[in-house]
Amino acid sequence: MKSRQNDAAAHIATQQGDVSSMMAPIAADDIRTALDAGHLWPALQPLVHLRTGRIAGFEMLARWSCPQRGVVAPIDFIDVAERGGVLDGLLLKLLDTVAASLRHWPPELRLAINLSPGQFLDTSLLERLAAVMSAHGLSLSRLQLEITETVLVQDHERTLQTILAARQAGASLSLDDFGTGYSSLTRLQSYPFDEIKIDASFVRTMDQDPDNFRIVLAVAGLGQSLKMHVVAEGIETEHHAHLLKRMGCEFGQGYHLGRPLPLTDAARLIDERGVWQRHSAGIDTSPFQRWHQLDSLYRSAPVGLCFLDPLLRVVSANAMMIDLLGGNAGSELEGCPVIDLLDRSEHRPLLQRVAEVVDGVLPAPIEFFNSRTGRTSLLAFQVVRSDLGELLGISGSAVDITARVSAERTVRDSEEHFHRAIDLSPNIPWAADAQGVIDYIGPTFEWLPELTTAQRHQQWLARMPEEDRVRVRQEWLANLPSGRPFRTEFRVLWPDGQWRWMRSRASPHSDSEGRIQRWYGLIVDISTERRLQYRISALEEQIRRLRGSDRD
Repeated sequence: MKSRQNDAAAHIATQQGDVSSMMAPIAADDIRTALDAGHLWPALQPLVHLRTGRIAGFEMLARWSCPQRGVVAPIDFIDVAERGGVLDGLLLKLLDTVAASLRHWPPELRLAINLSPGQFLDTSLLERLAAVMSAHGLSLSRLQLEITETVLVQDHERTLQTILAARQAGASLSLDDFGTGYSSLTRLQSYPFDEIKIDASFVRTMDQDPDNFRIVLAVAGLGQSLKMHVVAEGIETEHHAHLLKRMGCEFGQGYHLGRPLPLTDAARLIDERGVWQRHSAGIDTSPFQRWHQLDSLYRSAPVGLCFLDPLLRVVSANAMMIDLLGGNAGSELEGCPVIDLLDRSEHRPLLQRVAEVVDGVLPAPIEFFNSRTGRTSLLAFQVVRSDLGELLGISGSAVDITARVSAERTVRDSEEHFHRAIDLSPNIPWAADAQGVIDYIGPTFEWLPELTTAQRHQQWLARMPEEDRVRVRQEWLANLPSGRPFRTEFRVLWPDGQWRWMRSRASPHSDSEGRIQRWYGLIVDISTERRLQYRISALEEQIRRLRGSDRD
């Protein structure tokens, strides 16, 4: 059975004044008497699947509610029970009580029990545990045996035989308080544990102590890499749970997730939260898996990627990033200061952006043209910090936009050519809806790509004389109800200061039932036509005058 200063009962005892400390020391007979009287009872602390919040099992803890001493902390009686030979009886009695309820609970739920080194190496205890479970129609597969690292430094052969016997009987095994004992990686690999539990002393301060944060992260990764479930103890805040989920830690225990409960309250908790289905395949988030994921992404990503440490030295860079910056893809860049890599004058804007990121600025991506390669890249940099706010480095990404820049240049050139053509001989398409509202007009003089259709239309109207603008609108509105093709002529002041005559024509577009859906029109320059008409009229007038003078 567990005996820790930070156990729930120890907290309660402190809050209530530790009445037991004022009485005679506890003896083994006191424990036997309390056990017979029912004053010692099992409390169940939930084991929670962090991603779903569902209950994966319970850990059985001993509680003593003494009429004379008050609440007695486990630290005050567990060691006494072991020395007095009462610990096995206490364990079996509490297990018998819990098993009576466990048989009615979903079969996915497992019950974790703590065994001292002496208990674990006692092969007869395993048979007695099996007998208690069998009496309630349960197999040892519903039990998870928790041992501490102290067991692993004892007789290796005997320990291994005991572990194998427990596994063969169907029980699963958990290594408790990992990181506080003396086990080595060799021992951990040698013994077929199903689970390791990260000690609460690391978890409780990991969001304040960077060293403990790294320890928890390392242990979580170790367990995942060895295909073991990882349980974090001592989760007291939502922030703890959030950090552990990000680390890939699968399960958790602690006051934030659930305090030790009596059997009836534990049953209620199962109904409220639901049960985690153990057959569900977990996601492999181990460092081993993540290393291969990142390596694959770096090598196959269609973008350039790099990472700089806080001293702005290259930690990693893929071949595309090296190529986009004009480097040699076969060169070794690890540890190279970025200022040495970007040593040309054209690199100064990039170095400036990196410096701004380090200073906390979030600059926009920057376009960079590499004169060596003739290629243009869009680069973005971002500061990377740990969950505790430590500066880890700068990440950089780059996209080759050479084709896009070339296409934009082609479009701009084409737009310029089209604009000049409009200046020389405008033919401007336009369209209107069935009600006559103009909702499209093509590029006109003084054309700008950012102008909307409404803005181009207003620009066009502003160039017309007031009398022409009013007349054309009246003609247009008068023609709409007739549904006949529309035609009008008007003047426009051209950017060169000359008035030009324009002719606008439009025809209706109707559906199969003859209803007008839209109007489509075209504006053309008829200034030359008008000048010819004026000249013809002038010549005709001159001829009439000559004929009149001849008759006289």
